[in-house]
Amino acid sequence: MEQYVKYLRKSRFDRDYAELSVEETLKRHEAILDKIVQDRGYYVAKTYYEVVSGESIAARPEIQKMLEEVSAGIYAGVLVVDLERLARGNGADQAYISQVFQFSSTKIITPSKIYDPTNEFDEEYFEFGLFMSRREYKTINRRLVRGRDSSASEGKWISSIAPYGYTKVKIPHEKGFTLEPHPDEAPYVQKIFEMYLAQQGTKLICNYLNDNDVPTRHGDIWNPATIQNMITNPVYMGKIRRGWSKQLKSIENGTVKRRIKRSNEYGSYPVFDGLHPALISEEDFLKAQEIRAERKPASKVRDDFELSNPFAGLLFCATCGKTVGRTTMSAKQNKAARLRCTNHRNCHNGSSYFDVVEKQIIDALREWHKGYKVKIETVGYADDIKTAKKQLSHLDQDYKKVSTQLDNAFDLVEQGVYTLEMFQSRRLKLTSQLDEIDERRKERQEYIDRLEASQNQKANLIPQTEELLASYDHMTNTERNELLKVILEKIDYYKGADGEIVIDLYPRLPKI
Repeated sequence: MEQYVKYLRKSRFDRDYAELSVEETLKRHEAILDKIVQDRGYYVAKTYYEVVSGESIAARPEIQKMLEEVSAGIYAGVLVVDLERLARGNGADQAYISQVFQFSSTKIITPSKIYDPTNEFDEEYFEFGLFMSRREYKTINRRLVRGRDSSASEGKWISSIAPYGYTKVKIPHEKGFTLEPHPDEAPYVQKIFEMYLAQQGTKLICNYLNDNDVPTRHGDIWNPATIQNMITNPVYMGKIRRGWSKQLKSIENGTVKRRIKRSNEYGSYPVFDGLHPALISEEDFLKAQEIRAERKPASKVRDDFELSNPFAGLLFCATCGKTVGRTTMSAKQNKAARLRCTNHRNCHNGSSYFDVVEKQIIDALREWHKGYKVKIETVGYADDIKTAKKQLSHLDQDYKKVSTQLDNAFDLVEQGVYTLEMFQSRRLKLTSQLDEIDERRKERQEYIDRLEASQNQKANLIPQTEELLASYDHMTNTERNELLKVILEKIDYYKGADGEIVIDLYPRLPKI
């Protein structure tokens, strides 16, 4: 029996469904494809829903899975609402998709046409359709960029989120948005610039805001990077900037990589007069940029940099959840290394000498290793794996049995034993059973995969931990850190008023 697959994806350029959510759009598209399935009596084995943003194949995991199965020749055809759902990406993506369908002789079924890649004319029509889809995408994209440029030049706010100190509001009686001062946040923006113009650095400004419990947008603490971004944003003097953030593309190991490059240097990007009111004067903003330019830039990381904290990225405060960092005391205190919460101005978790905490962490790891080694040597997943594989075998037999019943139903309708109504009722019931069994098969297989991975991972933790404990004193901090991150997810640190240090380890145990 031939099997088919449905592929559904919401495009951000869907003009007919712009007002609908992703779920509503996919539901309407699926109804269109379901009518084709019902009218033609197709057996749909699987449906893929693509709900992530991204035009390239690399950004769409569902189409990657589907194309892998199509390439294996599993399906007789793929049902899509239109060709652009398959690819609007670059020429390489389109060529790859075309080859997958051609080599596997898989049809592309749309409401308006069935494309047979083995047919020379259909193949050309299909490739032309993909090409035109790409052209349309690029045209629409250029139009969107021009529209955003035009809106920015008119002083409108084009980003989805308003900057700190403002709220985003609809412009009355016309398209677009602007900003208005936030009654609670705007005074703090003015305070930040006032302090910066008084030659107070970003760290002192952060301390002031955190000490006075000034909330951030996300409920976190203030950090120097946030202050720096605000100081360099011309929106606060009533301007709209454009082109300051760019996406750069590069090819690494045959894969297109994307990264965002932002410029905080005023004058390196175009600015326009905004429709929103300024929170500070243009004179004060430009003076702040001069102060920033005069400040000594942060020293670059040396090529011979050596990590000083083996627990970097692993040690967290048990009180507030922030990272615990290594710091060096003054010369009067013999430059002793200590560990303390990076949120120490607001958190009351005590600091400790580095070597004391280090010893407790290694001792705790040694105790955990001793108990875990005994456990893994006596308890395993072999019996669970055996039971799960037996259950999977039974499900395979059930699936085969129902598939045979469905094949018989096709034969009976062809022989005239079943009416079309009886066949459709029987087919719906059997396909529902197949979907249910297939879902249970997937769950069992995923469970088996997790058990087997857990068995291997548990066994690997022992030699890795033994290697760390045996060689810790002779390793560099970088080597210690790399191995610790293989063994542990994180370490919680707490020191109360009584001076007692509590260490909690979170090994990278498999989740079943």
